[in-house]
Amino acid sequence: MNDVASVSADGSTYEAVSTRHYTFVELAEIYNQTRIDYIVPMPMNGRRLEEYAHFYDVHPDASMVIVDENGNPVALGMLGLRGERAWITRLGVLPGQRGHGLGHFLMETLLHTARRYGARRVQLEVIEGNQPAFRLFTRFGFIETRKLLVLRRAPTPVSLGEFAIGETRDMDVEEILETLRNRIQNDPVTASSWLDETESLMNAGSLTGFRLVSTDENEWIIYRSATFQITHIVLKAKTTQTALALLQAMHNRHQSNDTKLENLPVDSPFWAAFQHADYRVEFTRLEMARDL
Repeated sequence: MNDVASVSADGSTYEAVSTRHYTFVELAEIYNQTRIDYIVPMPMNGRRLEEYAHFYDVHPDASMVIVDENGNPVALGMLGLRGERAWITRLGVLPGQRGHGLGHFLMETLLHTARRYGARRVQLEVIEGNQPAFRLFTRFGFIETRKLLVLRRAPTPVSLGEFAIGETRDMDVEEILETLRNRIQNDPVTASSWLDETESLMNAGSLTGFRLVSTDENEWIIYRSATFQITHIVLKAKTTQTALALLQAMHNRHQSNDTKLENLPVDSPFWAAFQHADYRVEFTRLEMARDL
């Protein structure tokens, strides 16, 4: 998009300004203000938003802040770009500014920008139950593709009774990256959401992984382990039992870590394993997409 675009709504003039004109601290504050009354609170700070932009290829020139006639931020929309695909995220309008067509302006401008950057398909997620946002996206031609689960697990070891852990072998960084590169070939991108695609995991870094020796090492788990939390879990397992063995080994290594798993498809073959390992659903998202 251009640095600045404009729209008139209810007699007021609003402009779309590239996010590269703002710091991440400023953007986080704008984002938090748009989510004060959100269906699921997800506050950010500058450092976390900067990580988010890096992990998910959020483009600063393609993302925007909407400002009013006095230059005050009233809305935010961000755009991730990967080749011919785009991802709309962090979309929000300040509560007192809703009803002026700003959501429509954001979507219209983001889609135009995605086309300008060569995207042929755009995707996004919306929390199930957020009907105003769902209706907005539907009006712009987005179609629901699947339901995604956001899961949480308390920091405790896993006791799986009859399921044995089995012997494991740690992967070094190069093997983890090679495993993820092979995952691109073996698992279509459409099987992963934007958050757990291989590109996102590689961008995130700080990855740990190991294989089950007892199954010819063809079953594995890779995840991001920070100081207090495990995230970005991906695994390959042939059965629920071996998926449980991988989860048990991971959690017994990180007994003091909280765990958050985002965007597990509701029909994932591993959902039963996560349930047995005491994961709980925090909320659900609807993945939506449209072609340009």
